[in-house]
Amino acid sequence: MFVALGAHLLLAVTLPALAGRLGRGCYLLAATVPAAAFGWLVARIPAVLDSVPTGGAGAGAGAAGSAGLTEVIPWAGAVGLELALRLTPLALLMALLVTGVGALVMIYSFSYHDADGAHGTNGTKETSGAHGAPAGPPARPRGLGGMSAALLGFAGAMLGLVLADDLFTLYVFWELTTVLSFLLIGQDGIGAANRRSALQALLTTTLGGLPMLLGFVLLGMTAGTTRISAIVAAPPSGPVVTVALVLVLVGAVTKSAQLPFHSWLPAAMVAPTPVSAYLHAAAMVKAGVFLIAALMPAFADVPGWRVPAVVIGATTMLLGGARALRQTDLKLLLAFGTVSQLGFLTALVGFGSRTAALAGATVLLAHGLFKSALFMVVGVIDHQAGTRDIRELCGLGRAVPGVCAVAVFAAASMVGLPPFLGFLGKEAAFEAFAHGGPGDQVLLGVLVAGAVLTTAYTLRFLWGAFASPSGRQPRAMARPTVLFVLPAAMPALAGLGLGLNYQAVDRLVGSYADGYPSSGDRYHLALWHGLGLPVWLTVVAIGGGALLFAAGLPGASPAGRSGRSARSPLVPSGAWVARVRRVRRVLDGQRGYEQAVRALDWSAVAVTGRLQAGSLPVYLAVILVMLLAEPGSALITASSWPHELPLWDYRIQLPLAACVVLASLAVVRADGRLTATLLLGTAGYGIGALYVVDGAPDLALAQFLVETLSLIAFVFVLRRMPVRFSTADRSAPLWLGRVAIAGAVGVFVAGFAIVTSGSRATPEVVSTQFIARSPAETGATNVVNAIIVDFRAFDTLGEISVLAVATLGVASLLLFARTPPPREATAPRGTTGGGAAPGPGRSVLLEVTTRAVFPVLLVFSLYLLFAGHTRTGGGFSGGLVAGLAFVLRYVSGRRHRVGAAVPVVPTTVMGAGLVVAGVAALAPTLVGDPVLESYVFHGELPVLGDVELVTSVFFDCGVYLLIVGVVLELLRTLGTAVDKEADAGLRAADDPSIGVSP
Repeated sequence: MFVALGAHLLLAVTLPALAGRLGRGCYLLAATVPAAAFGWLVARIPAVLDSVPTGGAGAGAGAAGSAGLTEVIPWAGAVGLELALRLTPLALLMALLVTGVGALVMIYSFSYHDADGAHGTNGTKETSGAHGAPAGPPARPRGLGGMSAALLGFAGAMLGLVLADDLFTLYVFWELTTVLSFLLIGQDGIGAANRRSALQALLTTTLGGLPMLLGFVLLGMTAGTTRISAIVAAPPSGPVVTVALVLVLVGAVTKSAQLPFHSWLPAAMVAPTPVSAYLHAAAMVKAGVFLIAALMPAFADVPGWRVPAVVIGATTMLLGGARALRQTDLKLLLAFGTVSQLGFLTALVGFGSRTAALAGATVLLAHGLFKSALFMVVGVIDHQAGTRDIRELCGLGRAVPGVCAVAVFAAASMVGLPPFLGFLGKEAAFEAFAHGGPGDQVLLGVLVAGAVLTTAYTLRFLWGAFASPSGRQPRAMARPTVLFVLPAAMPALAGLGLGLNYQAVDRLVGSYADGYPSSGDRYHLALWHGLGLPVWLTVVAIGGGALLFAAGLPGASPAGRSGRSARSPLVPSGAWVARVRRVRRVLDGQRGYEQAVRALDWSAVAVTGRLQAGSLPVYLAVILVMLLAEPGSALITASSWPHELPLWDYRIQLPLAACVVLASLAVVRADGRLTATLLLGTAGYGIGALYVVDGAPDLALAQFLVETLSLIAFVFVLRRMPVRFSTADRSAPLWLGRVAIAGAVGVFVAGFAIVTSGSRATPEVVSTQFIARSPAETGATNVVNAIIVDFRAFDTLGEISVLAVATLGVASLLLFARTPPPREATAPRGTTGGGAAPGPGRSVLLEVTTRAVFPVLLVFSLYLLFAGHTRTGGGFSGGLVAGLAFVLRYVSGRRHRVGAAVPVVPTTVMGAGLVVAGVAALAPTLVGDPVLESYVFHGELPVLGDVELVTSVFFDCGVYLLIVGVVLELLRTLGTAVDKEADAGLRAADDPSIGVSP
């Protein structure tokens, strides 16, 4: 299973590079991976079915949890994190759909897209989704390589989703499908309709995914595991579980386009037809239904999510079917039909009985086959005839009888005609509710009404696409190639073949349904169960749908070509029309989405207009107030205050602490910016001195170096700011507000430190664990460095990544609208050569001192880097010392001196640091060890003797390079303005006619 996922990912990454040579052949190459995966899955069917316990029907959740084949890759076993995949009967059913239909859609894309990557005349009548208004010319899809890669990547993500046996693994693949669907719907982002629809799909599904993630967390906490099979085998209970399941249901209904989140699916019809045939028929929209079906065997008795699932599904079925009858665009008709069918599926799998689950799994398979076939038929019509508007199509049944036959076969399964697979699923659905209580009877009536609507809009589709109405000119249509029609014909014929071979389907779906509770005899799929109620209800559904379609035929007349949906004549006029329209507006998901987006935009403008005022003090105040509001309120109620609080450990701490406090108070009262900066540095150096007294030389060294670099950075910035603070900043209200916030934060931080120290449950604190384990596990005697590059190296890797991004952001802001300095700048007077004389404004003493000190500092930085594992130092401290050396070189000769010493771009140094750290982190996985595992090697070297090498030093080298790159980048950006000002001053000194502004 992991091999199949890896193959999808590897080829998806490779396809863009192959597009230049293969052209449309990228799609055929992409089809090989899901086709191979499909073949492997077919070969595993006997093994999966044999893994199901033989407890019989109603064996319960334990049977559902123990069935299937499992593959696990441990990741962080100590905290229970692992990559787990499981091939259960339900997962096998979905995986066969994902891979089989995926391979066919990619073959279909080869003919659908022209050689230059466009898709023929598709979209000449594109609509913007639920609006039904013309959206203009469609966006040109991204290149063939990018499109095929995104489609194949989506197939891999969807396959991972259905195979995942871990809640968080499932969530990762869930969000991957969301992101990739955004790319597939949006295409290259040029078309406004594509951008709008892609964003709508992204926002809607992400909005549901966030509460679903919280539900996964709650479910994993209550169950004590995140393994789905373990949760299903031993389901937890309680109110927290109910809340978790409701949150999971929110994510499921948004993904599967259920009321009131259904509008994103019709809007997504602006995407190319292959995308719709795959994502919106057989794959993505099934994810929510699949999730409900996977968890329902364990939680079928939880009404808090079972009842909402059934009600939402039944309501969506009726709404989608009614909206489908009003569409004149074949693709939109199928889209609303998909919404209706997804509601049908949600109601079935959410009902919680064995027969309903059997029907749900059967309809799930049937729907994926017939709907993907019908979408591909629409693509053929649109591509060859230039439109998909039923008011403009005429005579295609005679022009392309083969395409018409494919559509009829697929439509027969959608309606539920025997002997197609759709008939088996629909009859099982009627049987599931035919013998229940009053509630079941009501739901049965709703399902029959939905089936009537399904028949009506199916007939509308066939009549609109292939009929020859009198008084209308036949539509010219180029005959499609066999390769274009074959991918649509195969799933349509599969619906017939599986219906005839119902015993094989029954064994597969029955293996899944046996995990549900059951009473009485087990129901099995069959083409004939006798003249029972389900058969008569099927006749009613087909006959009623035919009558409804016949009564609504005028709605498909060519009158009115404005693009608006035609009103059915079945709707009465007058007051009833107004009421129906009001109800329709309330249930209009597109209108609700647009109103929600407008409200979000308004609230965002209102909030940012007040808080994002361009004032750093305001930003800082907001952050600090939130700090006080959240953890600060918890601190007030804390009960772990220590009984005794020593004021100091050493007497020298008292004057140092007083120095820090006085310097901090003086910063607040200082009028000049430079004075405040120096006082702030004094406070920082005082804190470093406290570290020295407390016996923390590594912290003290880092504190001193950071304070020194901070002072230099402040000086660079202060050159571009007024000498003194504004008098407006010292007004009484502002002053009192800042004093109040600062004082409260100070009290909170002190109190937090005191409470934290008094909250230790045992004397065995983390620090003693690090000290005890460091020599044996990391080979380090410097515990601080061992924490940074070994115990907490994940944190360090994240922190240096954030530092790199922040540096690039600062540099971009500083260099915005400014021409960057040349790579090899011409030296000013007083060239940078070793024997050159200094120019005006440059100190001979400073330059001579720099030449002597610079190499010493670099050597000292390397010493700190390599000695940090056993003595004071490390990559961070060494990088700061090297950075100070370059700062000194800059001060003596400006950026030209720095450029001569480091003839590479600073961002290259930063990138090299990240790469080295990343490679050092991942290298242990090549030999099967965890990420960031350390190794210790001993060896004899000439002169040096016995040498010990700890592999974590390579990670430290990455930190060192990144810190050096950060300092160089800040020198390049902050120093550019300083150099320009200095050069202007020198030119003014040489030419008295040039005035220099003070």
